[in-house]
Amino acid sequence: MRYLVTLFTSLLILCGPGYAQGPARFALTNGWIHTAKEDAFQGFVVVSGKTIEAVGRGAAPASVEAIDLGGMHLYPGLIDADSALGLVDVESLRASQDQTEVGKINPNLEAHFGFRAESALISVARSQGVLVSGVNPLGGLMSGQGSVMRLWGWTWEEMTIRPNWGLALDWPSMSWAKKDDDEAEKVQLEGLGEDLYLLDESLAQARIYEGPRTDVKWGALKPYATGSAPIMVRVDGAAEIEAALAWGEREKLQLVLQAGRDIERYAGTLAKRKIPVIFSALNSVEPRLEEPVDQLHTTPAKLTRAGVLVALSPSGWAFDVRELRDLGGKTVGHGWSRLQALQAITWNPAKILGIDHQFGTLESGKEATLILCDGDLLETTHRVVRAWGAGEELPLDDRQKDLYKKYRARPLKS
Repeated sequence: MRYLVTLFTSLLILCGPGYAQGPARFALTNGWIHTAKEDAFQGFVVVSGKTIEAVGRGAAPASVEAIDLGGMHLYPGLIDADSALGLVDVESLRASQDQTEVGKINPNLEAHFGFRAESALISVARSQGVLVSGVNPLGGLMSGQGSVMRLWGWTWEEMTIRPNWGLALDWPSMSWAKKDDDEAEKVQLEGLGEDLYLLDESLAQARIYEGPRTDVKWGALKPYATGSAPIMVRVDGAAEIEAALAWGEREKLQLVLQAGRDIERYAGTLAKRKIPVIFSALNSVEPRLEEPVDQLHTTPAKLTRAGVLVALSPSGWAFDVRELRDLGGKTVGHGWSRLQALQAITWNPAKILGIDHQFGTLESGKEATLILCDGDLLETTHRVVRAWGAGEELPLDDRQKDLYKKYRARPLKS
């Protein structure tokens, strides 16, 4: 019986989401160190247990067991600020979607409860270096509270970093119907008015709510309605941006904008009010005919020059989280340095999600969540070859790699 228990335990270690634990203290040496706070340098990182003990230039202390990086590039684990990872598996299959709840006002929902640790898309994102994600509901009005999740682990409980970092709000569409269709425009305007009234009324109800949290909806909304916690507002285009900014100022709310088109027009206002931006348009939309061809690629730099905190993200779904590193690369040469591009997918999203004390940079005292690339991470020709989460080496296998290996090995017909 003891033999069977030992065998079963060994199989769990080998087949689980993480490799067997390595040495408790080790040094990653002979590599290019990208701390995300300064330009890269040749040096080392000492890991002790789950945390980074030291980061330095040159050779590591001789007393520490060394792992030779062979001149490759070490980075903080990448962070996506807005995705539906773990909530959606197949977007065309309704049964696998859990990102949208019935009803428009659901501030009491918390994404981590619906997070599926076994989702195949998690390992795909992890193999591209994304080790942490803000997982946020979408598709309603007040869609629910987002959670910050690790992209490794056995269950959603152990993968949860912050159960509720902010409230996800999808601003009602202000893309008007064709002017020659008066009835359609009337219906749309009426719907917009109802949604805006519903938002204001919900905030009012939450602010006057007192007592124990027997009403979970208003109790959950109260810290957001009083400006004590951030509301991430998804907006698209100038009309929605203006309306959301005016609403946030009138209601004295703490805003984060997840935006694409036209956001650069409001750079001064955003900087003055210290409103961060999660920019999500690099892969999902094209510039308008009257705009320069590189309009969307230069937008992050325009925001940064004005003093706005900018993080890059794909479109907020699940399958495209793997593209995060590519977004950083697309901004280089369009006003951002390589360091600024790296910060937009590491340190800046960590600040927005409220986890920058733990993640986002390589420095002493932070969690040892790291990735190793065989070249410049911002170049698509290079691969993420190793990763560590809280000091433990992580597997980088995924379903797409398995399919690649399977069909590469398919025998040719004679």
